[in-house]
Amino acid sequence: MSSYRKHALLSIIMAIPVFPAVFPVALAFIGAMIPDMDHEVNSGSVSTIFLLGLVIFLVFYIMGLPYLAGIALMDLALIFYLSRHRGFTHSLIGAFILSACLTVFVLSSFFLLRSLGLDGRASLVVILTGLGFIILNRVLVLPFVLVTLLGVFLTDFPLMNLYTIMGPLLLGFISHDVLDSFTPSGVRFMRPISGRTFRRGFGVMVLVLWAILAVYSLSGLL
Repeated sequence: MSSYRKHALLSIIMAIPVFPAVFPVALAFIGAMIPDMDHEVNSGSVSTIFLLGLVIFLVFYIMGLPYLAGIALMDLALIFYLSRHRGFTHSLIGAFILSACLTVFVLSSFFLLRSLGLDGRASLVVILTGLGFIILNRVLVLPFVLVTLLGVFLTDFPLMNLYTIMGPLLLGFISHDVLDSFTPSGVRFMRPISGRTFRRGFGVMVLVLWAILAVYSLSGLL
């Protein structure tokens, strides 16, 4: 199984017990794909993200509309440009900063679309579709869009708050690092505070902590 498929699968497995709704699970899926955007093979996608953010910022600024979504996208792109592969974007601090940027993008886009008269569920589909096209591997885009489209319209509307947006994004980031810790090169999870390389033991520890959290979350639903 290719690397991106493994990251996608683990993010879904880790998210469902903790965030049992389609929208946050989809965000965890996106979060798991984000760290590798610092790879040189994704330079074209990073340029697209920056240009899209710039266009959104300029157009919305001229029209007097909230333009935070554009700034968030440009910030994302700049971080990817400046980070080496398996560097800052694979660290805990990087995960928090990138998740915060994405959270700003999601929330500002949602409330902007709602203010323009778009239905809440349709707004979620627009946001997820946009994120899918600019972040995901082309093989994953169509299945992602179709599944989230059905899921958003056929399930309960999710809460739109910091926990249900930034939480799954962070979980997706962490799931990515867990898998990378099982590779020969490991992952430098605490950069720039520490240059220590975390390996298999780190991944096992995180999975154990996740299992405890998952059991606690599921017991609360029963």
